[in-house]
Amino acid sequence: MLKVCYNFSRCIMERKQVKIYTNFNGIEQNEVFLAIKNDFVIKYIDLDNNKMVIDVLNNIIKRENSDYLMELFFENNIIEITIKKMHIKLKKEIKTLLIKKNKSEYLVRYQLIDEKEINEYYVNF
Repeated sequence: MLKVCYNFSRCIMERKQVKIYTNFNGIEQNEVFLAIKNDFVIKYIDLDNNKMVIDVLNNIIKRENSDYLMELFFENNIIEITIKKMHIKLKKEIKTLLIKKNKSEYLVRYQLIDEKEINEYYVNF
């Protein structure tokens, strides 16, 4: 049975170390971050000072900094990029190749429709 928390202030949150592996455009990175986690959402700040939010339940990854907000909706096969200063929203189509999740891992592989590279995002929590 899934437990959904509608009042986020009442959700049980914990600080936890998460291991992140990314492969974007052929550039691989392996890092460990201190994150805030509840049942289905993991939040952390990466090395480039981006706020990262991984919604495991809804298969959404958000990356935000002072310049832009990028939201990857894997079930809808869409990336939305909002350029904050220009108030422009761009949409790009992706092909979700794999979504794998279990109790302590989340893996997603996807490909931009007009590119050959396969991007990968893996979280071990």
